Amino acid sequence: MAERSPTNPFSPSFGTTPPLLAGRDEVMARFAEAIEAGPTHPDYTLLVTGDRGTGKTALLNALEATVAERGWLTVTAAASSEPLSERIAAEAVRCLEQLPGGGRRVRLGSLRVLGIGLELDHGDAVPARAASLTSVLEQLGEALTDERTGLLLTVDELHDVPRDDVRNVASAVQIVTRRRQRPIAFAAAALPLIEHSHLADPHMTFLQRCARAPLGPLTPDETRRALREPIVSRGSAIDDDALAEAVDSTLGYPYMIQLVGFHAWRAGATTDEPISVVDIRAAIVEAEQAMVEQVAGPVWNRLSPMDRRFLVAMLQDESDSSLADIAARMDRSLQYARTYRRRLLTAGALSPTSAGRVRYRHHALRRRAQDAARDNPDLS
Repeated sequence: MAERSPTNPFSPSFGTTPPLLAGRDEVMARFAEAIEAGPTHPDYTLLVTGDRGTGKTALLNALEATVAERGWLTVTAAASSEPLSERIAAEAVRCLEQLPGGGRRVRLGSLRVLGIGLELDHGDAVPARAASLTSVLEQLGEALTDERTGLLLTVDELHDVPRDDVRNVASAVQIVTRRRQRPIAFAAAALPLIEHSHLADPHMTFLQRCARAPLGPLTPDETRRALREPIVSRGSAIDDDALAEAVDSTLGYPYMIQLVGFHAWRAGATTDEPISVVDIRAAIVEAEQAMVEQVAGPVWNRLSPMDRRFLVAMLQDESDSSLADIAARMDRSLQYARTYRRRLLTAGALSPTSAGRVRYRHHALRRRAQDAARDNPDLS
């Protein structure tokens, strides 16, 4: 075995790229094909969806790296207190100025972004409404076409962006990319609840027509590769039994994979022996607690007391739960249970399994419900 590196190869932090982006080869290949084909390719505008910790931001990072290898520019944004459309417009102006002839290409009379007035009088001034995102992207698209390059616009946490702001961005990208065929690609990431919010808006046709990349659990083979290869690449090893137990414990959940790998590496860091079953079991305890706090916690904290009672009522079932059983345990009607089922599906707490049956969206939510039932008997 090669000399073991002291650096932990795993990165269990939200928004960071893992050492090996396993299980996303198809999405990456489709996107690379779209970049080569141009705006007529359906994957040129892409919406990535998935639960917390499924690797949405990591995938956006990988898409940005793909276009950077081709010499493209990138504009990256996420939900915040400042208007998304204005931040993107400001970044688009910056991109224009990076191109050959930069400042001379900008034709805005004025643009106020993030409270800062930009006076840019290069070239012919555009009409008063030219401070719109559409006109900025149109100028950038023209310049990129001349330079035979392109731009990737990525937006993270799209579900948390106010709907009017999303409409502004979607409208601009639709006009510039789809109608005028400019080389400006678009990729956004959101929780699945966006299906019941922004995508349910009849005026969000652009987003509804974006290609979809729903991120789910990795297969056992993909999970095995995501755990083993980073360990081997740092000069260490993992026992076959330990690897098998690690794979089973993660259920293919990307963030759980990083947590188990990270804590297993720490547990075995003081020895040159392969990572063992004992190391993995210690890592699983740490990882499961982190999942409860960091993945289940934010979902649970948004729920009403009755939402929480519904989830606690499911604890009596080992896997799926019947709506009829839940209603009886809550002393409510079946119609009442159906209403809360819809609420919890939208909140990302439940997954439907068949007509009239549900299960926890992730096992960490079961753990969170167990903790709540222990601490607050009134929920039972």
